[in-house]
Amino acid sequence: MQAGKLILTLDRLLELHLDLYQTALKKTDQLKHNQTDELKQVLQHEQVLVQSIKQTETERITQASLFLGRHTDLTLTACAEKAEGAEKTRLTELKEEFKEVMDKLKAANQLNQQMTQSALQFVTMSLDMLIPREQTPNYQRPDTMRKTEPNRRSLFDSKA
Repeated sequence: MQAGKLILTLDRLLELHLDLYQTALKKTDQLKHNQTDELKQVLQHEQVLVQSIKQTETERITQASLFLGRHTDLTLTACAEKAEGAEKTRLTELKEEFKEVMDKLKAANQLNQQMTQSALQFVTMSLDMLIPREQTPNYQRPDTMRKTEPNRRSLFDSKA
């Protein structure tokens, strides 16, 4: 069996991953510039891309299974080993392109994660400054002090 359909599916999958990488770069830019409305739109687009990737990956698994004649070890390397001629060359190229895109995507996602964590730490610190912890105005004997953190005052008065 020829690998033509498999190669077309892999090309589509690579294209989707490149779009996902571009989306990750947009996310980075919007995180840097605190553009939350635009970030929401990018996140929605990212969800659509991820769903498309899942569907295309399912199709790739089916095509690889048909090409290899088995249901295990459906890797791109295994497909390239079985293919011949131009198909083998193209599958090897696709493998390298996937590796490159995945490395870039991983780095972009790690940066976005670090930036998001920094922003959350800043928000938490700001809230801690706005809502100070209750302090005991009187002396307490050290052996009767509570071991747990005292309750924090709420930002909103529930009795209002």
